[in-house]
Amino acid sequence: MRAGAGWSLLQESKEAGREAARLALRELEQPAVLFVFTTSCYKQEEVLAGVLDETGDVPLVGACGAGIITPAGIFNEGIAVLALAGDRIKAATAITWFDDGDPWDVGKRLGKKLLAGSRASSGLVAVFPDGLASGITEMLQGLYDIMGPGFKYAGGGTGDNLRFIQTYQLTEKCVASSAVAAAIISGCVFGISVEHGWKPMGPPLVITRARGKVVHELDARPAFTVYAERLGGVELEKMPKMGLEHPLGMPNAMGRFVIRDPMQVLPDGAIELATEVPSRAVAYLMHAKHSDLIEVTQRVAAASLSKINSPAFALLFNCVSRSLLLKDSELEHKIYREVFGALPFAGLLTFGEVAAYNDVPIFHNKTLVAAVGGAF
Repeated sequence: MRAGAGWSLLQESKEAGREAARLALRELEQPAVLFVFTTSCYKQEEVLAGVLDETGDVPLVGACGAGIITPAGIFNEGIAVLALAGDRIKAATAITWFDDGDPWDVGKRLGKKLLAGSRASSGLVAVFPDGLASGITEMLQGLYDIMGPGFKYAGGGTGDNLRFIQTYQLTEKCVASSAVAAAIISGCVFGISVEHGWKPMGPPLVITRARGKVVHELDARPAFTVYAERLGGVELEKMPKMGLEHPLGMPNAMGRFVIRDPMQVLPDGAIELATEVPSRAVAYLMHAKHSDLIEVTQRVAAASLSKINSPAFALLFNCVSRSLLLKDSELEHKIYREVFGALPFAGLLTFGEVAAYNDVPIFHNKTLVAAVGGAF
C-alpha cells in the first residue's frame, strides 16, 4: 500500500482542489480512496469538481473545517488531500442528512448504507458530521449499533470557521450540509489515539437540569451562577474566554473525562454547550496548562504510530478551540513532523472529534485524535 498527501493555498476553488489532488497523486498510479479537507473560504462544489478532475470517480470522503493540517504547516485557509492506494485497499462512502429523522435513526441508516457498499467486517469508519447538528452522540450510537465493534472510528465535526451558519460534508457524489459523511476503509490496519489533557478542578457538580445542549441548572441552581462562583466570580462579558479555558468534564466508567465546551450564557442564566449532556450527570470544571496540551500532542501522535508495525500514513483531527488555546501551530506542526517523519499525513481543525476510548465512538470536544494506518 502507498499513500500521498497534497495541499493547496490557491484562492480559486476549483484550481485549489485540482492542485491538492494532483500533488497527492504524484507518486500513486490508481488511488483507492481520498480524504479531502477544506475551509469555508472556498466554493465547496468547485473544490470537489477540481479534485474529481484529477481522480475520476474514486471513493472520497471529506469535510470543511477551521483549518487544515499538512506536512507543510497548519493553515487557516487551504485544501488538503490524502490519497491511499493498494490492491487490498477497499472503500465505500455514504452520506445521510440529519433532517431525515431522529439522530439514532440517522446513524443506523448511515451504517446500513456503508455496509451495503462494502463487504468489510473490519477497518476504519471515518465519520464527519455537521458540527452544528443536535444529537451527534446519539447518531454515533446508532451507527455503532449497525457497524459493531469490528471497526475503529475516527473523524470530526465539520464547521465554517466559527461563523456557525452552514457546514459542509463531502463524498465523491456530492457536497452536503446538515448531514454526516462517512467512509469504510478496509485492507489495512489502524492505530488510533485520543486524548485532551484537561484535568478536574474542585469538587464535582451535578447537572440537575439539562435539555440537549443547554444546561439549565448545576447543583439545583442556575448554571451560570454556580459556574461563576466556582471560578471566583466571572463577569458575563468575560464568559467566552473563561468558557474556552474552563470546559466541563464528565467522567465515564473507565475514569476518563469527556469534555464539553461552554459556548454562551442564555438570558435565564443557562449555559449552552457545544454538545449535548444528560441530566443527572456528574461534571467537573476543568483546567489545563499550555504545557499539558503540548504534551498531549506528542503523546497522541507517538501512541498512534506505536500501534502499527508498518505505518504508511496518518490522519489528524484537532479541535479548533484547542488550537485557539495553544496559539502555537508551528510548535504543534514541528511535533507532527518529528513523530511522523516522512509519512504522508493530513488533518482538519474540527468542531468536535470522533473517536472511542474503548469500542463505542464518542463525540469529544477540545480533543486531539490521531489515526495511523498501515499494511497488515
